[in-house]
Amino acid sequence: MTRPAVVVLLLLAALIVSAPARSQSSVSLTVQVIHASNAGTSVDPALAKIRAQLGSMKYSNYQLLETRPFSTALGAKHTMPLPGGRTLDLYPFGLSGGSLELLVTITDGSKRLLDTTFRLSNNGTILVGGPVYGEGVLLVAISSSF
Repeated sequence: MTRPAVVVLLLLAALIVSAPARSQSSVSLTVQVIHASNAGTSVDPALAKIRAQLGSMKYSNYQLLETRPFSTALGAKHTMPLPGGRTLDLYPFGLSGGSLELLVTITDGSKRLLDTTFRLSNNGTILVGGPVYGEGVLLVAISSSF
């Protein structure tokens, strides 16, 4: 091997060794807060992407109350208020087998209404049935991108 070829190979090896390993340190989540009831028979057009999932629920009327996209670090808790004085906590704690491991809690003051872990695929959405609200219930749709 010629001297210039050896120098090029050594430079390439140094670049490969010094390049930081790509690690996933944050995820993008979108939370949609939905009021589901049997007062009417409409589905908010903004819920078109999850309309099929809503069809499995026992309600006939779905109104989007809020959409909140955000990015958060793995291992960091994200908190957001829900209607009726409740709180939603999302804690993405790991990536495993192509899925996001996500702890979801809904609290009402000091009372825990929901405390469960989900495995959410990339670009997937889970629908969480929540507490009573108005003439129906709150639903929370959580979508991920990582």
